[in-house]
Amino acid sequence: MQKYRKVPWQRNLRQVPAAILNKIQHLPTDAFVVGCVKTLTASQLTDPFGHLAPPGELDAASDVLPPANMGLYSERNTHGWVEKRKDLPKITKTFYWESPNFGDAATYGTHLHFHDRQVYQTEYHEPRLYKIRTKLLKMATGPVGGGVYQITVDQPLLRSQKDFEKELLFILNLLQENCGEVDVFSDGASAEEIISTLSLDWDVFPPGTNEDIVRHFIGGRQLPAGKAGVVAERVKLFSLLKPNAYLKGKGTFGNYIGARYADDLVVFENMDYGNALYILYDDWAEVSKRSRLDLIRGTDATFDRLVHSYGWEQAFGKIMKREKRKRGLV
Repeated sequence: MQKYRKVPWQRNLRQVPAAILNKIQHLPTDAFVVGCVKTLTASQLTDPFGHLAPPGELDAASDVLPPANMGLYSERNTHGWVEKRKDLPKITKTFYWESPNFGDAATYGTHLHFHDRQVYQTEYHEPRLYKIRTKLLKMATGPVGGGVYQITVDQPLLRSQKDFEKELLFILNLLQENCGEVDVFSDGASAEEIISTLSLDWDVFPPGTNEDIVRHFIGGRQLPAGKAGVVAERVKLFSLLKPNAYLKGKGTFGNYIGARYADDLVVFENMDYGNALYILYDDWAEVSKRSRLDLIRGTDATFDRLVHSYGWEQAFGKIMKREKRKRGLV
């Protein structure tokens, strides 16, 4: 079975085209966006570009998360990705799995096993969740219908940004997979506005009742069905191990929640993505200054990632008790 949807264009770029880099250096602003302008017929709006907007709505300005089956970068944009670093020394990690009691889970239930072993270090990349924005610039007047459309990725970049070419290649490939063409344009956003879309700012507040913490985490946000219950469950889990502070991302990053147990023992989760909890062992003063894309920096030698599979809460408790003992907190 074919993993990715067939497209009538080259799917990916191996490197940033020299013409794109040259154009970026000559743009009148430091800020720019990846996008293109395409003339599409009415039939093309259905196939192959129908995935860029809800059915029948390409003529209205719209933002969509590109389908993961459009290609490797669309898949990574939605689900994130993992890199195993065999070039680095192995580290010790805790693994857990479920086993039936007396060989019969249906009758006697199950229990968890825990085991520490040496493994290669791993780099985890959270999903970018970039959206593609489509805007009708000019309606066609001929019999084929359609019009001229601007198609852009909704994450602007700064050419003065450190290592911007790495993220540029990701965004170029995301657009290439979804419309078969790439270009760059000046963006009207200020450097401060763009940095605010990448940089996390944290609200740090002291422990209180679980109900107070949940209210602070939610902060009047309209959460999807069931999400408020998940926030309450996380607060209950965090509070059992007595943190000295709770953490919440500010502004557009209010989906990040966590708790601090020591300057080098912090846990957090992205509730919008919500498939794993991270335990960080770096210094909080340094962690708090990282950008969203840099929050899990380097490899898992300095953090643990607990995917929300069966038994992850028990594994969290086991790891945290071990780490608190190391720091003389229990």
